[in-house]
Amino acid sequence: MRNIFDQYDQAENKLTHALISTLHHEPKLIRPFLSWLKVKNIPPLKDIDIGIQSLPGQEQSPILENQNSVPDAYFCNNESWAVIIESKVQAGISNNQLRRHQNKAKSYGYDNNAVVVIAVNAPKTHLARVIYVTWKQVYKWFVNKAGISSWATCFVDYMEIYESKMLAQNYNIKGTMTMFSGFHFSKENPYTYREGKRQIKVLGEEFRKKKRLVKGLGIDPKGDGRPAITRGGEGAVWDFIPLIFAKGAAFTSYPHATFGVWPKVAIVAITVPHCIRGGFKNKLKDIGIDGFKDLLKEIEKNLRGPIKKAPGTKPLVYVVQRHYKSQRSSPETDGRIEVDLRTLIDIPNSTLKHQPMWAEAIYEILINKKTNIQFGIEPRFPYTAKCMQSEKAVEVMVDAWIAMKPLIEFARG
Repeated sequence: MRNIFDQYDQAENKLTHALISTLHHEPKLIRPFLSWLKVKNIPPLKDIDIGIQSLPGQEQSPILENQNSVPDAYFCNNESWAVIIESKVQAGISNNQLRRHQNKAKSYGYDNNAVVVIAVNAPKTHLARVIYVTWKQVYKWFVNKAGISSWATCFVDYMEIYESKMLAQNYNIKGTMTMFSGFHFSKENPYTYREGKRQIKVLGEEFRKKKRLVKGLGIDPKGDGRPAITRGGEGAVWDFIPLIFAKGAAFTSYPHATFGVWPKVAIVAITVPHCIRGGFKNKLKDIGIDGFKDLLKEIEKNLRGPIKKAPGTKPLVYVVQRHYKSQRSSPETDGRIEVDLRTLIDIPNSTLKHQPMWAEAIYEILINKKTNIQFGIEPRFPYTAKCMQSEKAVEVMVDAWIAMKPLIEFARG
């Protein structure tokens, strides 16, 4: 069934219609929304009229031959006050168009007018008497109102669905329109590839903003991840953030910070690719099996804090061998060993059995590999953990990445 907000074909019009429909059905949000936009001289609610795809005070625009002068939406009263909304998703912001909106409103008697631009990204230059906000800021405002308004909840849900559809259809949208608010997958709301693709994009933006990851792990916040997010096994998606010391090199040449959204768990990992430079295999031989175990034990100890915050998390170390039938094909797994790091530790009364030979098997594969072997440490966070169902999930995942820093230091030498 078509969403009640989906009444237009153009991307900008869909979001504008959803926004205005929400405020029309929930008028108690109109004045707070305008106040949040820092609009001045807001009249009483009973005097405010709202409309879409027409000029203030006009049920249908009389100047259809000049569509650039027709705002996407408006608020006005019966006197001289008006707020004109210009919505941007794919199209760029034109100062000439904004000036036309201002002049046209004045020609209709709205001398006390304000133009509001809602775009994916804030422009580099601002025009006088124009208010600029991003769709992400609008999304956050309605998230905060969702507890008191079912229509606000509908709008938030629609924005998430809308963005995931745009990403799935590979629309050229630079940036995000929503924000990470937790993993809300459940039996009633099962994981989908489309939503996973949205989550991986907003997560990537959140991670790149974390100064702790820049200072504590050495990520390159401006470094490129995957050029295209494609479907993995069971619809899982993943991306990576390169490290500063590997700037300019292929990501397959150095360790990198990987993150993924899977049907039942979210992951962060330190990935050591097969083609890693710097003599990784020789370093492993130099420290021997005992040194390798000590490295894994140190990381396991560091990960205890994040795991405690997200019960049910499994801290795994793995090796995997893959091959590809073609350049564009999904990988075929030839062999994989994944082991809970806690099997290295003899923990009294634990359901996990002490079995250090698993680590020994991984070590032997790494120092004697004759084909493409990828190695990594990968905590898996279940969506059932309470902290993963809110924005707190980002901090927990960041903590886990920083806990794995000893692996990066070892790989760098």
